Amino acid sequence: MRFDSAARFAAVALMWGSSYFWIKIVFGGLNSAQFSFFRILVGAVAMLGILALGRERLPRGAGVWARLVMIAFLANALPVLLVELVDDAVGADADMVSVFNASVPLCVVLLCLAARRADRVPARVAAGLVVGFAGVLVLYAPWGAEWLSAGAAVNAAAAVAYGWSMLLMEKLMGPAEEGGRAMTPLVLATTQAVIGVGWAGINMPNGGFDSTPHFSASIIGALLVLGVLNTGLVYMCFAWLIREEGAAKASGVLYAVPVVLTLGMVLLEDHVLGTREILGMAVIVAGLILTRLPQRTAPAGRTRSADRATPAAKSPAAVR
Repeated sequence: MRFDSAARFAAVALMWGSSYFWIKIVFGGLNSAQFSFFRILVGAVAMLGILALGRERLPRGAGVWARLVMIAFLANALPVLLVELVDDAVGADADMVSVFNASVPLCVVLLCLAARRADRVPARVAAGLVVGFAGVLVLYAPWGAEWLSAGAAVNAAAAVAYGWSMLLMEKLMGPAEEGGRAMTPLVLATTQAVIGVGWAGINMPNGGFDSTPHFSASIIGALLVLGVLNTGLVYMCFAWLIREEGAAKASGVLYAVPVVLTLGMVLLEDHVLGTREILGMAVIVAGLILTRLPQRTAPAGRTRSADRATPAAKSPAAVR
């Protein structure tokens, strides 16, 4: 694994895994709707500034913006809408919700198979994702959860929607010859933040005006971390992973999130690790290592033969 790729992977895992602790600080002065709006607003302003400094521009054309809105809808708006429509979704078992959140990589694999794009998912990556998910099951042990419930259905639909959004991101950043727009991760992350402000603004009447927000130094600091880093720069790193590695392999970072969260609880909340949790994290790490092991390169003779055999062998999809 290259150093730059490993650094982006670590940044995403650390920030998304530690979000829980920053959110706890913010909820000391803001409710859920207010937090969502101010977080994404801070992220959008920061990313627009970075975009201007980088001398890049927002995309033009209704077609590309329609794709961007679709990505934002699947990843952000649809899960919120489903929770609002289903009464018991908010009270769903926390361990079950965590398992569904970690099932997104498997959803990506299944969606690739459903679209007959198995070439996008090397067997080693698929095996590593299955091992990683097994580790998540061991870590959370959600055996007593109500799996046949409306809450479970909502969380399953949200996982599929998020996985679908990642495949759309991969497509949008792909080369023109593969139907993509060659969009940069910076532009993609900025547009998602800008569109997110609109989605969060639409949701503000749903509790956002029920109380007056209170801002303290700690709350403002936590908002800056969650907005600038988590929502903006780290999301850009995640998009970068998707562009370089493909959605399936990049999605494995979601397995690292519960590991970071659990270790953070040990350090910050005096949580005592049990044997099952240690075993679960070990299995998750083993799965992540399997997904990120360097691929074997074919001998020079075989490579030249394959290149002569079919033009498809030269495409990024075949290499990946």
